[in-house]
Amino acid sequence: MSQIVQLTRDKEENDTSNLKVLIWPRWSTNPYQNLLAEHLEKLGVQVEEAEDLESLNTAIRQSKPDILHLHALYPFFLSSGRLSSVSKWVRSCTQLLIWKLMGIKIVWTAHNLKNHQNRYLVLDRIFRTLVAKLAYGVVAHSETAKQQVAKAFHLKNIDKIFVVPHGNYLDCYENSTIRAVARKTLEIPDPSVVLLFLGAIRSYKGVPNLIDVFKQVNQDDVQLVIAGKPSNDRVGQQIKEQIAGKDNIKFIPGFVADDQIQVYMNACDVVVMPYRDILTSGSAVLAMSFGRACIAPRKGCIGDLLDDSGAFLYDPDQEEGLSQVLNCALQNRAELQSMGEHNYRLAQHWSWNRVAEMTLNVYQLCFSR
Repeated sequence: MSQIVQLTRDKEENDTSNLKVLIWPRWSTNPYQNLLAEHLEKLGVQVEEAEDLESLNTAIRQSKPDILHLHALYPFFLSSGRLSSVSKWVRSCTQLLIWKLMGIKIVWTAHNLKNHQNRYLVLDRIFRTLVAKLAYGVVAHSETAKQQVAKAFHLKNIDKIFVVPHGNYLDCYENSTIRAVARKTLEIPDPSVVLLFLGAIRSYKGVPNLIDVFKQVNQDDVQLVIAGKPSNDRVGQQIKEQIAGKDNIKFIPGFVADDQIQVYMNACDVVVMPYRDILTSGSAVLAMSFGRACIAPRKGCIGDLLDDSGAFLYDPDQEEGLSQVLNCALQNRAELQSMGEHNYRLAQHWSWNRVAEMTLNVYQLCFSR
């Protein structure tokens, strides 16, 4: 049956004053967990967060949580070298089994199918499969993501995977800068059509390919802005070499502070996500929350988040897919604003009140099983 979590609960289930939830690991640069914790607390849940493995173990000993809600798994095993990673992996597997025996209910939100660094993928796959088996509940952000998680980690009991949408960012970031001011800040000609890539620049996100495709565009009034921190110096240098002599490509390396996100979003017409590999996309939700049209692969949850009324979607396995939709977006530039407005209306449905209620219901179902 569909695991869109039902929100109806009886009177006894509504008493959540004694429910203790430990969220791990804590993300310092992403408001996702803070928003989830804040709205769970409004429902009476006691929420605690831990940053690293040491603080996680301390919190479990001291707080004795009912629920351990995991959001990333790579910190359980990734280390500086292969031997240290294997050792860390063994200790973490043992610790998970101990927590299970202690009666702690494990819930895992599957934000991705593997670590973004693509390191030690055999260890990664085995560990994720173990967590998926041990967890009382696995959260996926869309129906497509649910099916992919079930297949990747061999979950025959698909009813333990619950679809809970990714909450929006409508009230999370300041959004008062108008387009003309934002473009002046970024030194972009106001009449241009502006394409934006925003966020951490990692190999799976396909930024070099985006640059190569964009360089084939022969239109003087089109600009590409790439803003974000490269995963390493080599990636940053590669981008600089690719865009050398291209005045219509602006590369702004470095972490984008929260108060600057509105500048980039309000300066652009389209947010481009040229990802080669994706399960869940907070970037898509962010773009929609700012009312922007999108260019993205029809992969993972993106096809469930975005539709043809708000996005130009393409097959990432098709060689010319990105090039075709980029040109299509430019040919339909008059529709970009209305497409962004459509995305904004969709994002309004994913309030954090609703997300917290659905997450709480997952917690409660862990005890009823």
